[in-house]
Amino acid sequence: MGVPKRLTEMQKKFAEYLVFGGPNGPVTKSEAAELAGYSKENSRHEGSTLTNPKLSPLVVKHIEDTFEYRIKRG
Repeated sequence: MGVPKRLTEMQKKFAEYLVFGGPNGPVTKSEAAELAGYSKENSRHEGSTLTNPKLSPLVVKHIEDTFEYRIKRG
């Protein structure tokens, strides 16, 4: 299977929720996964997988880029 070449919409949403938080403020990895559309049953696993640079390097890079954008924006 190899590493995908681009992010899915759910992966992008996950990164944004993780960096910017949810409707009620900061969220955990599993909460960000659930808010992004992953199932409640798998959200803990997905949150862990999506933040692992060996398993999801594009998602981790997007999280880093989004976090840098948030810092620069203020």
